[in-house]
Formats: sequence, C-alpha cells, structure tokens
Amino acid sequence: MNIAKVCVFASLITSSMLTHVYAEEAATLPTIKVMADAELRDEVLTTVQPFQEDIKVRKTLQHYIIKKEQGIQNYEIGNQAHVLNVAPQTAMPDMSHLSPLQQEYVLVVAAGLQSSDPSSGIFKMLEPLGIDREKALNHVQSGGGAIQINLDQQRLTQLLGDKWQSRFK
Repeated sequence: MNIAKVCVFASLITSSMLTHVYAEEAATLPTIKVMADAELRDEVLTTVQPFQEDIKVRKTLQHYIIKKEQGIQNYEIGNQAHVLNVAPQTAMPDMSHLSPLQQEYVLVVAAGLQSSDPSSGIFKMLEPLGIDREKALNHVQSGGGAIQINLDQQRLTQLLGDKWQSRFK
C-alpha cells in the first residue's frame, strides 16, 4: 500500500512539474507618459539613449497590429445598424385610364419582370400571342427556325380593345 501511495505522489509531483510553462520576459511596449516640465527636463537630460531596435518589441508591435486588424475585420454590427433607402421613391403610375383587365395585366407583367426569374414577365407579355414557356423551350430544343405566332384575337380584344386590329391591317 505504501508503494502505491509513493507512486501516486511521485506521479503527481512529476505531472505538476511538467505543466509549468516558463516564458521569457514579456516585452513592454513604449508608452507616452504625462509629465510636468521639471520631470520632463530631468528625463531628457538623464535618459537620452541612441535608438537600438529590439526584436522583442518589434514582434510585440506586430502582434498588436495583427490583433487590431483582426478586430477591425471581425467587427459585428449589432442592433444599432439602420437600413437606408437611397433609391428615390417613384410615384405610383396612374392607370385609371386602363380597364381593370389591362391594369391586372400590367401589374402581373411588372411583378414577373421584378421577380427572381424575369422571363416569367416576358412570357406573360407574350401569352396573348400564343407563346408560352413550354412552346418556346420545345422550339429551341427542336432546332429553332421561325416560331409560329397564333394571335388570340379574343384575348387581344379584351386587353387592347379594337385598336390593335387597325395596326395590323
């Protein structure tokens, strides 16, 4: 039993000796001190030394600069950030002269153009001409050429009135 106690005690002492880390003396960075005139005169007259570069001080300064740069790069914006809207507000267009169906069509096309897939707005514009996304994709995959446009006269008359027929005659 005594041997076990001695072994445990010896291992504790050995492990405690190994955990101690001995470092060189830490370098102190130069600082600015506030002094009275008399202290400043005494300091200047007695402690003027020629400049000698100290490697420890240089490494400490480099470490300090790196630490500050990382602090600047990793800065987190908290709740104090405010969203600034720099785009001027545009006036809502006056669509009172359009029919309700035309107003709906314009709004759907605009929403399609502003969406993450703007082609949906373009295909909404081409819908009265009989062109939809599937028809366009099939046309491209089949080798292209001229695309056939089918005018949906009833749909165009609903959207544009009788004006569109005079333009195509």
